[in-house]
Amino acid sequence: MLLKVKQLIIENNGYRRNVISKNIYINSSSIVSIVDYEGAENFLLTEQSSFASDSFSLIKVNQGNTVRDVIAFGTADKIYSEISKANPGPRILND
Repeated sequence: MLLKVKQLIIENNGYRRNVISKNIYINSSSIVSIVDYEGAENFLLTEQSSFASDSFSLIKVNQGNTVRDVIAFGTADKIYSEISKANPGPRILND
C-alpha cells in the first residue's frame, strides 16, 4: 500500500540553502524504521525557515541494496498510525 508523505528537501546552492517540501509516495512494505527527528528543527531555526515550528520524522526506506533516508513532516506516531490505517492486517508484535 502506498503512503502519501510530505518530504522536507534541503537544496544547497552554494552560499544559500533553499528549504522546500513536496509530496511523495512510499510503499509501506519498504519502510524499515520511523523515528522522531529533532535534528531538522535546529537547522531550520538557523536558516529562519517557515518550517521551523513543524515536527519531523526520519523514515528509512529499503531500496533493494541501499536504504534511503526521508525527512518527513509529522511525528513518528502520526506516520505509523497512517500506515496502520492503510494496512489493517497483521501488525507489529507487542503492539
